[in-house]
Amino acid sequence: MYTSRPTDPKTSMRQRDAERTRAALLSAAQTLFSTRGFANTGVRDVAELAGVNSSLVSRYFGSKQGLYRETLERVLDITPMLEGDRRRFGEKVVSIFLGVEDAPGPLMMLILSAADPEAHATSVELLQKKAIEPLARWLGPPDADGRAARLNILWGGFLMSWRLLPLPQLAEVRHSSTRRWLEATIQAIVDEGET
Repeated sequence: MYTSRPTDPKTSMRQRDAERTRAALLSAAQTLFSTRGFANTGVRDVAELAGVNSSLVSRYFGSKQGLYRETLERVLDITPMLEGDRRRFGEKVVSIFLGVEDAPGPLMMLILSAADPEAHATSVELLQKKAIEPLARWLGPPDADGRAARLNILWGGFLMSWRLLPLPQLAEVRHSSTRRWLEATIQAIVDEGET
């Protein structure tokens, strides 16, 4: 008769600790890459914020570049934005942008890391794979790729002018004509595919 062996509690505990450590490193990396950029974030900084030994970055991610890639891949996901009523997409997107206070996000990671050659190629690749391509598929013809790129330009420009290099004119954007313009412009790009 065959009986299964009980799971080794030490092994199970190590797996949970490894998962917890990995998650802590990714969270710390997201915070630091989103506020300092790739070049100004060190492996030791990430490990210190995560409360772990810096050698664990190499163990779990191979390098700082590997950590950047996995962090960006984890946070750069526009699919939740694509759910719901297509006719209210502009309003939804602007509400999402304006509803996020100071949370470290993928756009700040991309912008702050763009000047670094190591991070640049990863940023462009993942922006294309995780944002532009899914958005283009969702938009559909005509000119899905072009429309997805225009939306990305609009979002990036707005968020940079609102968050990274804040224009005083955008201080009250939550209740302004700028908000209405942004919603309408986003929606117009989406609606180009409607017949």
